[in-house]
Amino acid sequence: MTSPLMMDELTWMEYEERVRQGAPVLIVAGSTEQHGPHLPLGTDVIQGMAIARDVAERTGGIVAPPITYGYKSQPKSGGGQGFSGTTSLDAQTLVWLVRDLVREFVRHGVRRLIFIDGHYENAMFLTEGIDLAMRDCEGVDAKILVFHWWDLISQQTVDAIFDGEFPGWALEHAAVMETSVTGAVRPDLVHWDRLVDDRAERLPPYDIYPPPPDIVPQSGVLSPARRASAAHGRRVVEEVVQAIVDLMRVEFRP
Repeated sequence: MTSPLMMDELTWMEYEERVRQGAPVLIVAGSTEQHGPHLPLGTDVIQGMAIARDVAERTGGIVAPPITYGYKSQPKSGGGQGFSGTTSLDAQTLVWLVRDLVREFVRHGVRRLIFIDGHYENAMFLTEGIDLAMRDCEGVDAKILVFHWWDLISQQTVDAIFDGEFPGWALEHAAVMETSVTGAVRPDLVHWDRLVDDRAERLPPYDIYPPPPDIVPQSGVLSPARRASAAHGRRVVEEVVQAIVDLMRVEFRP
C-alpha cells in the first residue's frame, strides 16, 4: 500500500496533483555517520524522517527522499572522519546538491519547502545551497524554512532530561538526546546493552588538524548517555513536531 505522505511512493500524476493543491514538501538532511556502539549509522536520517512524517501527517505535506550523506563529521561534534562507516561529502558537493534540489522542487511548482536538518555539521552548507538556488529562482513566489530540530526543544525539556548536566548540542552526539529519540522512533535499532558513558579526555577550545586521539573517545560517544530513555525521546519528538507544525502555520499563512 502506498503512502500519500511519501514522494517516492507516489506516481508522478499523484505528486503533481498534490503539488498543485499546495502541499508543502519536506526534505530531511542527515548523514551516514558513526553513533557509538549502540546506535545505527543512519541515526540522523532515521530521526529526521520520523519527525518529517509526523509533520506531514498533520499538515498534508509530502516527505521527499532524504539527503542521506552530510558534511564531514567533525571531532568535537560527530567524532570525526576516522570511524568506519562514516561516509561524508565535501562542502561544495553538499551545497550543489541542496541548490539543485531546491531548483528542481521549485520547477515542479512547490512553493512551500521545508528542510529538517538532522546533522549538526550540515547547517551552513544548507544555507549556502538554498541561497544560491533562491538567486536562480528570483521572482518565484516560493518560501523555504530550515529547522535544525534540536533548536526547537524547549529549555524546560532540556532541564528535565539533563538535570543540569547538559553538555551542549555539539557534544550531544550518540548521547542522551539521540539515544532517546532513536529509542522512541526505532526501538528495534537501539542496543541498550551496549550503551556507554563516555567523554573526551580533553576538549580544547580550538581545533587541531589532524585531531589528536585524546579529544575523540574511541567509542564515538561524545558525552555520557546514561539518562537516555524512550520516554524522553517521545517527549522530544512530540515537542519538535508540534513546534514545526505551529511555525509552518505562521510562516505559510496565506
